[in-house]
Amino acid sequence: MKICIIENGLTPEQLRDQHGTYPQMARNWLGPALPEATFTTISVVSGEALPEDPADYDGYLLTGSKHGVYENLPWMLDVQRFLNRLAEARIPMFGICFGHQIMAAAFGGAVRKSDKGVATGPQPYHFGDLGLAPQDVLVFHQDQVEVLPPSARSSGGNDFCPFGVIAYDFPALSVQYHPEFTKEFMQDLTDDLAGEWISHDHAAEAKGKLAQSEVDNAPLARKVAALMRSAGIEAKAG
Repeated sequence: MKICIIENGLTPEQLRDQHGTYPQMARNWLGPALPEATFTTISVVSGEALPEDPADYDGYLLTGSKHGVYENLPWMLDVQRFLNRLAEARIPMFGICFGHQIMAAAFGGAVRKSDKGVATGPQPYHFGDLGLAPQDVLVFHQDQVEVLPPSARSSGGNDFCPFGVIAYDFPALSVQYHPEFTKEFMQDLTDDLAGEWISHDHAAEAKGKLAQSEVDNAPLARKVAALMRSAGIEAKAG
């Protein structure tokens, strides 16, 4: 199985040596649940081209980013067009944070900078019809999906982010939170952005909750692995 990771954002350079890139984090998270997969990264944020043929890969994973979907940069518009080709071909895709948002935008939803402010650190999520138990997840965002695409349904979230998990009528799933983040990376990222993107008080509060929170991203990894395998199942059924 060949999985393509679409890199939409770069890990802060000062954190990269210790924690790796966002695609590396995604592989570390999903790989144990999908041992038959090989992973290739295409860094669209760095100017690399998307595949000419979507079927070059069995599934796609879209990373987070510091960018907002509403910036409508050329590479973002390319990604949205490509996602529609994936949907038409019923090739599985999974989006994280910005990946969640650009999927929603591509399929007719709306993404905005929330007037609720910034969310960072652990937050409790429920998972609707996904069959996962409620738990704390790691969040780092202000932008969020505020209008669902016609082809989508809400499959989880919380009061701060009602559309925190979105499932589609084709093989696609996305989450606003970061299942690929470790608690150690979240702590260092919070320190790095304190006083810049978030206030020092907000950072201290998030780190306090982080120290007390239990986070288990393995159940979602198994769910995403099953989604990626669904391409082969559909092909055999066809």
